[in-house]
Amino acid sequence: MKRGDFLLILIVLLAAGSIYGYRWFQNHNEHYAQGDLKAVITVNGKEYQTVTLTKEEQVIDIRTRYGHNTLKVYDYGIQMTFSDAPLPIALDMGFISKPKQQIICIPARLLVEIINPASSIDDDDALDAVI
Repeated sequence: MKRGDFLLILIVLLAAGSIYGYRWFQNHNEHYAQGDLKAVITVNGKEYQTVTLTKEEQVIDIRTRYGHNTLKVYDYGIQMTFSDAPLPIALDMGFISKPKQQIICIPARLLVEIINPASSIDDDDALDAVI
C-alpha cells in the first residue's frame, strides 16, 4: 500500500465517523418531556395502535393471525412481556423509553417504535439511499 492509499482510507473513515457522530449527537439532544412520547404499534406493515407512554401501567394484548403478543406500558416506556414466537427474541429487547427505539417480533410481524410527535425533525423525508 502506498501513501495515497492510506490517505484515501483515512479520509473515508473520517467522513464516515463525522456523519455517524453528527447523527448520534442529533438523536441524543432531542428534547422531550416525560409523557410526550408515543409508541406506534405496527402489525404486518399497517398501524395497529398508537399508545401514549405514561407512568400508569397499561397492558396491550395483541392477537392476530400471525401470533399472540403482550406489551406492557409503565414508567413512561414500553416492554414486550409475552410472545408465542418459536424463539421469543423480542422479549430480550427489554424496556424502551427513548425516541427511535424499537422492539421487533419477526414471526408475529410486529414492530413497536417510540416516536416524539413534537419533534421538529421529520425523518419521513430523510434520505434513505443514494444511487
